Amino acid sequence: MLQALRASRPAGGESLSLSASVPRAITPLRHLHHAVVGFVVSLFLVTPAASSDRMVIQEVFVGPPADGTSAPLTADQRAQYVMLRMTSSFQNFVDRASFRVEDADGNLLGAFGSFTASVANAGTFDCAYPNCPAIMLGTQAADNLFTFSFDQDVDGQAGRVALPQAGGRVCFVNYSSVVDCVAWGNFDCTRSGNCALANGPRTGDRSANGCDPDFGTPASPAGLQYGFALARTTFNCLANENSTDFGLAYPRPVNNAGSNNNVDADGDGLIDVLDCEDANTSFHWPVADLQNLTSEPGPPRALSYSQAAASGSGVTYDLVRGTIAHLAGFTDALCLLNNDPTGSFQEANDPLVGEGFYYLVRANSTAACGGTTSYGPGTSPALDAVCP
Repeated sequence: MLQALRASRPAGGESLSLSASVPRAITPLRHLHHAVVGFVVSLFLVTPAASSDRMVIQEVFVGPPADGTSAPLTADQRAQYVMLRMTSSFQNFVDRASFRVEDADGNLLGAFGSFTASVANAGTFDCAYPNCPAIMLGTQAADNLFTFSFDQDVDGQAGRVALPQAGGRVCFVNYSSVVDCVAWGNFDCTRSGNCALANGPRTGDRSANGCDPDFGTPASPAGLQYGFALARTTFNCLANENSTDFGLAYPRPVNNAGSNNNVDADGDGLIDVLDCEDANTSFHWPVADLQNLTSEPGPPRALSYSQAAASGSGVTYDLVRGTIAHLAGFTDALCLLNNDPTGSFQEANDPLVGEGFYYLVRANSTAACGGTTSYGPGTSPALDAVCP
């Protein structure tokens, strides 16, 4: 009876309706004893055992914009986290459960981290997704960035790896059973020969909960984006689809006790503890070095460049052009755009035969958000006067 009732417990955490057959005549002592035993067993069965198989990955955070442009960082130096959320109550037994990480081809990289103890808050008996408790696991750098305590710090754990930004997959694994996975970018596990489906189970994987084992098209085709979390918006155990179940959003981490710093005074989406101008909706994360400077053939040639999207719409750009013959010293540098918000330029001019142009670009923000970035390593301070 115990095994049958536990196996039929609803996945969503709904209440169980139990009944015990109690003899009508209870005058003999042995009948009274049977009735009391039946009553006690029924009470025991209503309380589900602590587990972690009814859990989903809620958020994956790859780091702030500065992590994407700085010198190479170790796994522990990166401000990264993964947040879980229970889909029913009593899913707090996470001791020794871990997060398995794969590269874009489905090759195992290692573990992002493991829990060394279970958590206390198991939620109310009738809680259902998304109103059940969360559980946070991440680096100390992420803990410091969001200024509250995570449930598990992963720094220094043996064999630990960082979350790959361009493409990959992370799976929450309880012992040898897979509880949930999310992939991003150009992930395709069949390229390594480890999976029969592009985002399906690896050979030898076992489902912990009977949910759909094919996680569908990866989320966020461009990969994880610095400054944003890959955040779950919906959950259906029988129909997993990463591309529609997840989207990019500003991070909202919460630990198992419900602690967080998710106040957003200006309502721009980025919480105050991260927002460099929390009274101005046009500026979000501090500016970092420029990214994605590209040139398309013309005429006219189309130049484009961008600051991380997480920096906000208030960022502007200065664009400088000069001839390669005068690159040393930048003596013929010309300001093409000054404080321009567009992030692009149409170049109608061609260099003389045998000559060539160079282009330099920098970003401008408020003083609180990093001010003006440099044109890059090795550039001259004299350039600062070209586009004042």
